[in-house]
Parts: sequence; structure tokens; C-alpha cells
Amino acid sequence: MVKLKNSKLIALFLAAAFVFNACGSKETKQEDIVIDADTSGAEQAKTEEKNDNKIDSNADENQEVSNSIEEDDFNDFVEVSFKHKDYPSTDDGKPDYSGIYCLDTQSTTYGCCNLIKQEDGSYYCFLYGYRSFFYETKAEYKSDNVLEIVDDEISGTIKINNYDVDVSFVGNNGKEIDASYTEIKYEYSDISQYTGTYTYKKDDGSEVTIIVGYDENRSPVITVEDGNETVEFTYDPSDRKIFILEDYQYGEILYASIEGEVWGPDSEVLSFIQGYKGDKYLIIRFDRNTPYVYFKTYNPVVMH
Repeated sequence: MVKLKNSKLIALFLAAAFVFNACGSKETKQEDIVIDADTSGAEQAKTEEKNDNKIDSNADENQEVSNSIEEDDFNDFVEVSFKHKDYPSTDDGKPDYSGIYCLDTQSTTYGCCNLIKQEDGSYYCFLYGYRSFFYETKAEYKSDNVLEIVDDEISGTIKINNYDVDVSFVGNNGKEIDASYTEIKYEYSDISQYTGTYTYKKDDGSEVTIIVGYDENRSPVITVEDGNETVEFTYDPSDRKIFILEDYQYGEILYASIEGEVWGPDSEVLSFIQGYKGDKYLIIRFDRNTPYVYFKTYNPVVMH
């Protein structure tokens, strides 16, 4: 969809084109201009005024269309009620290796090692290799930078070196597998300040409920109940984001999206997503102690 925010600029281009056409008539002989000076000037002024009025009219019409689209597509922040929910800490004094270690810089498509530290100090572990293996398992701290896979089906070790992970294990088919995830690490944002339930009423009286928390593996999850529609935000580098970002206007915000509008922390994230026209996104911020929510499910509108 194309927004007509630049209608004034379009009008200027049209006006410039008109002036250019007028300048193109300067090939007329000098004596012709002198003879017709009394009438041509008045006629030109009338023509210019008529065109200016037409341009202004088109600009006003375009601006009205633009305003109606913006009002429909982008709602402002809504003040909401908030009940905070605390989750047990995972800090046991040992390093936290949580994160998604990938083979691809933009997604988990070709392989990943997903580690999430649990309350008891162990790790939820998801191992994936494209057309090779797929395991959900458990790993425990063995020593600094080394985790041991604890599972009835597979056994092995995970070695962490900053943003790289080397995995060696024996699969349930008895095959030894070595995999390295060295391209990039996606870290989980600390959403503990935002966990809980947010509620607000829409203009039609219906209630919207937003729950920020974790799933059974302690992976961040946000659920929005909006009438008959339920939207769930999770975290996957491929197309689902949950970030704590620093916005240039509002400071720290919680940002969640479906379809990857944000490729990383953006200093002007609110302006960025409004320009991108994403599919579904949610922003939560606090102004001192007052919570605000910005939620949008977007259906594209094509202007011809």
C-alpha cells in the first residue's frame, strides 16, 4: 500500500512541470510577445490560477485519503490496566548460555541449537540440522562452556565459545553426529519487567487481554485475545520477534511482531514499523508507572 503523505510534494512537482511547459514557449519571437503583452499576461494568470486551484483540490483530496488510511491502520497508544506476574529466577550463579545459535544469518532454516536455561539450572535444548536431525532434549551444566546432553534417546556434549556452539552426540539410531553453529547467536531479551496481564476496552466496549509470559520451556510468548481473534507472538529469528528495544521517542519498549519487520534493535522502531506496514505487531511501554499498549493486526490495502 502506498500512503499519500507527500501530496504537497506531488503538488510541487505538478507546479514545476507547469512552469517548465510555460518556459518552453520562449521560442516565440520578441515582437509577438510585445504585441500580445496586454492580453497574454492576463490569460496566463488565469490559467495559472485555474491550475493552482486544481492542484490544491487534488492535494486536499489526497490528504483526506491519506488521513483516513492512517487513522484506520495505525491506532495510537492505549492506556491499559496491568497486573504483574513474577516468574522464578534462573540465576544460579553459573553462566547463562541461553540463545539461538544458527547456521544462517537470517533464520533457523538450515540448522540451529536453541538453549534456554530453566529454573533448576538445566537447559531446554532443541537441536536441528536441515534434512539431517531434529531433537528436543535436555542439557545440564557440566563445566564452564560445556553442557552435557541428558536424554534416554541421545547422549553427548555441547561446547559453547561466545557466539559459537559445537555439538557432538550419538543419535537414537546409533549414528554419531557432529554439528557446529558458528554463524550467529540470537539472544533472548529479558522480558521480566513486562510479564503479566494487560487489559483495556475498545470503543465498542469489547475487552482486549494481553498476556506476557513464558511457555513450558521458558521461551517468551505473548498472547492477545481480541474478541474472536487470538494472536500469539513467539520468538524465532525467521519470522517472529520479541525484543526489548530502545526507541528514540519513548525509551525502552517491548516489541513483538509476526513477519520480520525489525532486523535488529532500531533507534526509531515505532516510525520504522509504521513505514513497513507489517502484518501483526505489538508494543508495550511504561511512562513512569503507567503502562501503554500499541497493538495492530494489519490487512494490506492496495491503492491504484
